[in-house]
Amino acid sequence: MPPAVPPFPRLLLSLCLAAACLEAFAASDTMPLKSSHSLSHSAQKGQQVEGPTHVDADQLHGRDGEYFEAEGKVVMRNLRESIEADWLHYDQPGDEANARGHVVLIQDRDRLEGSTLKLKLTDNIGDIKDARYSVYNNAGQLMRGQASIINLLGPDRYAMTDATYTTCPVGNDDWVMKMDDLQLDYISSVGSARQVRVEYLNTPILYTPWLDFSLDNKRKSGFLAPTYGATNERGLEVILPWYWNIAPNRDATITPRVMSKRGLQVGGEFRYLEPAYSGEVTLELLPNDQVSNNTRYLGKIAHRQRFDSHWSGNLFYEKVSDNTYFTDLSSLVSQTSRVNLLQEGNLSYNAGWWQATGRVQGYQTLQNPAAPIVAPYQRLPQLTLSANRNNLTNAGLNMEFSSEFVSFNQTSGNHVQGSRLYAYPSISLPINTPYSTFTPRLGWHITRYALDDSTRNMMDNLAAAPAGGFSNATRSLPTFSMDTGLFLEREMTFRDSAYTQTLEPRAYYVYIPYKQQASIPVFDSGVSDLSLDQMFRENQYIGVDRINDANQMTLAVTSRFLEQGSGAERLQVTLGQRYYFADQKVTFPGVTPRSRNTTDLLAQVSSQVNPKLRLASGLQYNTDTNSLVRANLGGTWREGPGRLFNADYRYTQGSLNQIDFSAQWPLAPKWHGLARLNYSIQESRLVEGLAGFEYNAGCWSLRGIVQRLATSQTTASSAFFLQLELNGLTKLGPNPLEVLKRSITGYVPSSELATPYSDLAR
Repeated sequence: MPPAVPPFPRLLLSLCLAAACLEAFAASDTMPLKSSHSLSHSAQKGQQVEGPTHVDADQLHGRDGEYFEAEGKVVMRNLRESIEADWLHYDQPGDEANARGHVVLIQDRDRLEGSTLKLKLTDNIGDIKDARYSVYNNAGQLMRGQASIINLLGPDRYAMTDATYTTCPVGNDDWVMKMDDLQLDYISSVGSARQVRVEYLNTPILYTPWLDFSLDNKRKSGFLAPTYGATNERGLEVILPWYWNIAPNRDATITPRVMSKRGLQVGGEFRYLEPAYSGEVTLELLPNDQVSNNTRYLGKIAHRQRFDSHWSGNLFYEKVSDNTYFTDLSSLVSQTSRVNLLQEGNLSYNAGWWQATGRVQGYQTLQNPAAPIVAPYQRLPQLTLSANRNNLTNAGLNMEFSSEFVSFNQTSGNHVQGSRLYAYPSISLPINTPYSTFTPRLGWHITRYALDDSTRNMMDNLAAAPAGGFSNATRSLPTFSMDTGLFLEREMTFRDSAYTQTLEPRAYYVYIPYKQQASIPVFDSGVSDLSLDQMFRENQYIGVDRINDANQMTLAVTSRFLEQGSGAERLQVTLGQRYYFADQKVTFPGVTPRSRNTTDLLAQVSSQVNPKLRLASGLQYNTDTNSLVRANLGGTWREGPGRLFNADYRYTQGSLNQIDFSAQWPLAPKWHGLARLNYSIQESRLVEGLAGFEYNAGCWSLRGIVQRLATSQTTASSAFFLQLELNGLTKLGPNPLEVLKRSITGYVPSSELATPYSDLAR
C-alpha cells in the first residue's frame, strides 16, 4: 500500500502567503529592484517525503489492498507532519483519505484544525471544513485565521471560503482581514481574493472588491496603501499611489495627490536596474494650483552608468517650476530648505592610482525675495586629473597630484566669466614609530586664469571688481608643511578604577610665501569655519581662488582616559590653537586682514559618563577679548531603545543662539511619548516643534504627530500625521517615520523594539 502522505506543506505555505499578500501589495516602503532579465524561480513544488508513515489509534482494522480504518485518538505521522483525528478512513483503490472529529494537522510550529478532511492524495483534490490555522512566517511572526472550507483543487491549487487573517495573538482580534473567497494557484504563481474587508477594533476601515497578488514574493502591480494628512499650506490631502511591476529590473509608481486648497497633483517615478546602468526618472505635475493660479511641476533624472572596469558616468538633472515649490508642497525640512538644484553630467576614468573626470555642471537657484542669494557659477566644463603613488622606489616617499580645468559661466549676465587651470603636485615622506609620527611635505600650487575681456569689470561671486577690473593671472606658489606628533600613555587609578591615560601632543607647521591675488576673481571659493580639522590644513580657504600666505604653527594636545577593564573612553579632552609668525596679506574682497598673532582657542570635551549618559561639548574662545565666539554643549541619556533624551545648546556670536531638546520615552505600558523643541533664543522664534505619541499593541501600532516647522525666515508650516500600522498587513495614513528619525536622534519605531509592551519609566 503506498504511503498516505497528503501535501500539507503546500497548504500551510498557502496560508502563509495569503497572510503576506496585502503586505506585498500595500507596503508603502520602497520595493527593491532586481538586476535580472528573467523572473525569479517559483516556489518549490510540494513533494511527498520518503520514509515510513506511522499510524496509532485505539482501534485499527482494514483489508489489505482495499482500505484501513482507525478510530479513537488517531495519529498518523511521518518525518514532516502529523494528522490527529477521532476517526480516519483510507480507501486504497480510490486513493482517498477521510478524517473527522477534531482533525489537527501539525508541521513544525504550524497548526491547522478542522472538523472534517477529505482528500485524494495523488490528485491532491479534496476539502477541509471548519478550518482554523496558526502558522509562522520566516521572521517568526504568528499568522492565524479561519475558513469555513478550504478546497484543494489539484496540485498546488487551493480555494478558501469565508477566510480570515490576523497577526494578533490568540484571544485578541483587534484587527482582522476577512475575504469571501481566496484563490491560490501556485502553477501560475498568482493569488486572488474577492470582497476583502479589514476590520479594526470591530470597525471596518478598508474594503476592496478584488485583489490579485503574487505567491512567490515577487512585486505585484496594484494600488499601494493610501495616505492622508492636513497642513495649513495644502489643507486636507489624500495620496493614493499605484504601483506597476513592469519587470524584475523595472518598475513605476504613479501617485495622484488631492489637496483641498491646491487641487490635484499627479506624480510618477520610473526606476530601472541593469548590470551596467541604473537610474530613476521622477515627474510631478500640478496643472492649476488653486492658490498661486499657475501650473507647477518637478522633474528629476538620475542615471548611473558603468561602461567597463575603468569608465563610468553619471547624469543628474532636477528642475522645478518656481522658487516656492518645496516650501508650498513639501513638509520635510530637507526639502523646504533646498536652494540650489543640481544639474550635472560627468564621465570618469579610474586607472587605480590615477583618475580623470569630465563634468558639466549647473544649478537652478531658488530665490527668496526677502533674502536673495548669488547663484553659483556653472562649470562648462570641468576636467580633473588626480594621482596618488605611495612608497615610491621603496623609500617611503609618497607622491600626490591634483589638477583641474574649469570654464566658469554665470547666467545672470553681470558677473565676470572665464576659465581656470590649476595643478598641485606634492611629495611627502612619512616617518612613523609606535610612539611618534613625522611627515614633511613639499608642494607647488600652479594656477592660470584666462578671463572674458568683456566681463573683467563685472563682479565675481563675492564682490564688485577691483579698480582696473580683474585680470588674467598666473600664480605659482610653493608650499612646505611639517606634521609631527607623539603618543604617550600611563596607568592611573581614580576612585578605585584602573585607567590608561594618553597624552597626544601634535605640532603642524606651514610655510607659503605671499602672492598678490586681489586681481583674481572668486569663482567658487570661500572661507572655512575655524575648527580643529581646518587648523591642520595648508590652505584656510575652501577652493583655490585664494591660497593663503602662511608662516604659522598649530599646536594641539589630546588626552584620553580609557577604562582598562572595558576599553571604554570615559573622557577625551582636546585643546588647539594656531600661532602666526607673520601678518596676513591674502584676504577675500572686503575682508580685513587679521590683526592678531593667534587664532581663537579651540577646545573639545566628550565623556561617556556611564553606560546611559554621554556628554559632548566644544567651544571657540577669543583670548584677546576674553569672549566666547562659538560654543555647543550636548548630551544624551539613553536607557535602551525607545528610552532616550537629547539636549543641545548651540551658540555663535552674533548669529546663532539655539536650544534643542528631543525625546522618546515610555509613558505607560504600550505608550511612548515623542517630542522635539528647537528654539532660537536670538530670534525669539520656534525653528521646529514636534509632539506626538506611539501606541504599540503588539499586532498593531498607532502614531500621531503634530509638527511646526520654519520653512524660511518669515514663513512656517504646520503638519499633522496619524498612521495606523497593522503588523504583517499594511500601514494606513501619512508616514511620520522619516520626520521622527530626522528630528529625534536615536529614535526607534515602537514596532521594532524588543519589548513592545514597555514599562513605565523608572
